[in-house]
Amino acid sequence: MKKFTVALLYNLKQNAPHVEGEAWDHWNELDSEKTVANIERVLRAGGHQVIGMEGDVHLAQKLSRYKIDIAFNTCEMHYGASREAQIQAILDALRMPYTGSNVMTLSIALDKPMSKRVMAFHGLPTPKFQSCVTGEERLDPKLRFPLFVKPSREGSGIGITAKSACRN
Repeated sequence: MKKFTVALLYNLKQNAPHVEGEAWDHWNELDSEKTVANIERVLRAGGHQVIGMEGDVHLAQKLSRYKIDIAFNTCEMHYGASREAQIQAILDALRMPYTGSNVMTLSIALDKPMSKRVMAFHGLPTPKFQSCVTGEERLDPKLRFPLFVKPSREGSGIGITAKSACRN
């Protein structure tokens, strides 16, 4: 088996820019040191050289210091509707292969209403839904209780609680 130099890219929960008043689950998508250490251990056990680094706006400069064969990417980044795809965009620009989904897939997948529209376009069944911007919108009469309310642009269960299940 060929051995590779792998850039292990991550965003640690403890290094996230915490602000007062943020939700308890705001950084659920980010990695723990334990997770990163376990991924590194498995890659090294496969005989690969592993260079770990936090994904951030300086990633291109950090990667340029090494001859990387592939990036093992778990980054989620911190801000914006495209945050889950920002590192992939950098890696694409560098023409560096990486694990996981590409920019387009991640951008669409993070946006739940858009994901449902794409699936419907391709004839895949998806439950009826309604997007709300203000929370004051009237409920679409085609929808029936019970309903499930969740943020349209979050992942990993962020913003979902027992109160997300609505019976009336």
